[in-house]
Amino acid sequence: MQIDPMQRCVRLSVRELAIFRNQPSARGHGHSPWRAAVGQQWHKSAEAMSHAEHSDARFEVSVNANWQHRDWLFKISGRIDQLLPTTHGFLIREVKTIRSPLPAPDETLIADYSDYFAQAATYRSMLELLPEFSDQTITAEGQFINIENGAKQSVLLQSSEHALFEYQLEQLRPFLDERRSSLNRLRNAQIQAAFQTLRPGQAQLFQTLHQSALQARVVLTQAPTGFGKTGIILEHALKHMQDGLYDRCIYLSSKSTGQLETIRQLQQMIGHEMRYIQMRNRNEHRIDSERHSCTGDGRCDLEIDPHWQAAELQIDELFQNGTLDLPRAKEIGAETGICPYSITKACLPFAEIWIGDSNYIFSPDSRSVFLDALSFDAERTLLIVDEAHNLPERTADSLSIELSSPDLLFAIEELRDHGAPRNLLATANELCRWIDSLSPEQALTGNQLYMGQDLCEDFANQLTSAAFDYEATAPFAIQLIWSIPQLAESFAAPAHQFLHWAPRAGLLRATCLDASEWIAECLKPFGGCVMMSATLAPFDCFRESCGLAKDAVTVAQAQAPWRDEAYNVAIDCRVDTRLRTRERYYETTARTVAEFSYHSPGVPIVVFFASYQYAENIQTYLAALAPELRVQRQPRGVDLAEQSSFIAECLLTVDVIFLILGSSFAEGIDQLGGAVDHIMIVGPALPEVNLIQKTRIENHAGFSREDAFQDIYIRPAMRRIHQALGRIVRAPGQSARVLLHCRRFAENAYLHELAPEYQSEYQLHNDEALSLWLEA
Repeated sequence: MQIDPMQRCVRLSVRELAIFRNQPSARGHGHSPWRAAVGQQWHKSAEAMSHAEHSDARFEVSVNANWQHRDWLFKISGRIDQLLPTTHGFLIREVKTIRSPLPAPDETLIADYSDYFAQAATYRSMLELLPEFSDQTITAEGQFINIENGAKQSVLLQSSEHALFEYQLEQLRPFLDERRSSLNRLRNAQIQAAFQTLRPGQAQLFQTLHQSALQARVVLTQAPTGFGKTGIILEHALKHMQDGLYDRCIYLSSKSTGQLETIRQLQQMIGHEMRYIQMRNRNEHRIDSERHSCTGDGRCDLEIDPHWQAAELQIDELFQNGTLDLPRAKEIGAETGICPYSITKACLPFAEIWIGDSNYIFSPDSRSVFLDALSFDAERTLLIVDEAHNLPERTADSLSIELSSPDLLFAIEELRDHGAPRNLLATANELCRWIDSLSPEQALTGNQLYMGQDLCEDFANQLTSAAFDYEATAPFAIQLIWSIPQLAESFAAPAHQFLHWAPRAGLLRATCLDASEWIAECLKPFGGCVMMSATLAPFDCFRESCGLAKDAVTVAQAQAPWRDEAYNVAIDCRVDTRLRTRERYYETTARTVAEFSYHSPGVPIVVFFASYQYAENIQTYLAALAPELRVQRQPRGVDLAEQSSFIAECLLTVDVIFLILGSSFAEGIDQLGGAVDHIMIVGPALPEVNLIQKTRIENHAGFSREDAFQDIYIRPAMRRIHQALGRIVRAPGQSARVLLHCRRFAENAYLHELAPEYQSEYQLHNDEALSLWLEA
């Protein structure tokens, strides 16, 4: 659906008009490729029968018409399933496949499938407008086919059903008027500047960003942590929206802290004059109340229609102070019996700014939440991707597929209980036995790849024609069996895109190694895109990891002169923190932590480690060597509020804080900026050496193994260090003393990956040199 509010014109399909509701619905629950495939087969069968009866029957007939309704022009297009000649004109027949028993009372079918009668009524009204049908009598009917036994029943539209077309136009009109109001809100909003006083470098970024956006559709923006790039890019986006270049902005971040900062900044700039929605995941929306208990899947919406009608909710009235926040959505859900996730999702079309996780655009399982939202138009949308350095890896994770033979056995029994055919179950059992035969921790051989592809494709082909009670089958089983066609596609993909292997006995995994083509495909529809981070460089490497052509990208890089002298860095060459050697230096590392802490009285030091185990080992040594020091190690598995509370408490009560590189504490918590000034990095956190990384090395397009090692291991490790250090100095006047505790940091391969402000020629080769540097 494409809306031109200024011209009061809307372009949409017949189906979009027919299914429109001013409320969320359970529509789509149980929808699957299987149902689509079965429906297509029955449609072809119905076409063949109609053609046998009417040799001049027409099928999939394209039709377009303009319809003026009140002050809106509707440009409607669609394809009629069947157009059959009659004595005095034509019969429109819309075909619908169902599982319900036939025959059934006409009024029951009309009530249960009003959308399809609305489609037929719309086509009838459209044909009556067209000159070629001006002197013809047009009738319409809905034909229902039971997919289990082929039983058919046709229901001719009466005058009351013909009114469904006008009814749908009238249903849609208030939403169109609201979209026009949204445009007026946007055009007339008093947008405040992101910053009343610009820091050094910020004005230049505004100008560079503007120029870059004129040159290419995708802008890669790099600015240090704490530079203020969130505010700058939001101001850039809002100005472009007010100028009419975009109707909507989507702001994605892989970390909740980034989303919260975005909302805080946004509220300062727009107040309550524009609407925004933060789309949290289903789990965060879950409630367990007297009227509704969330199931965590589509079953939450099965009773949504009567609950919504009983509550008489109006979506545009749910916004308070420009948004519907999570606590309010839960409160409404508990009061009305409607899933809070569905309430928030229903608000998306009524908001100009969407804030959420990057999965809502780049994950196959989640992207429909945004892309299928009513009136969403990617060409009129600016996409902003924060923490974009994480995008290739996170997207690859979302494209990876796992299939466990024990889980598949449970699914087989669920399918058997609901009528799945024997041949489908037999193929699934054979697939189970094949998975169990795979050797753990090994990549599949050529013969195994062919066997896996053959089994998965057989299952996928049988699934498209298998009839069973899809709606009654447990959601876990449905989700699992539809991962098998995805596995078949992964087997057929180019060899460099997926690694097929068995991490352990009974588990098959297709690990995505290269998500670049998918990322590029996801970005293609958007009118503009800003991808930003403190650590995008080297830009060509990042661009290639997103599948973007060189001429489709420009770079806007911020300069922060106040950071140039903010870091006092030394490289501690006394130790080697490689996994095979680090144990012999545990005591040295612990003593260094203690000495570093003694030179920061009253202010805790922060020590970053490559792993929890490494941090735990050093903490044990430190407890023996310096028991007077109060040390806290970051906890596992805590939410955002607990993370923030942990840091706040540590800043007041401890001497040493142990954090893990690459964790949310190291890359998502900004409370350390200006609060600590002594930082120790205990070795680079190189990715784990495993089959995945080895395969990436083998597939690397570089000229040498050293190039591959640099890209696969060293660069990601140094990016984690940049993310951690960038959160320490966040404003002019702040400074930090940094000890890079490992001799590898002095090697060119590592040293050259450090940003200029972190590079240092000051190397410590003995204890005396450390003392001198600390005393300096």
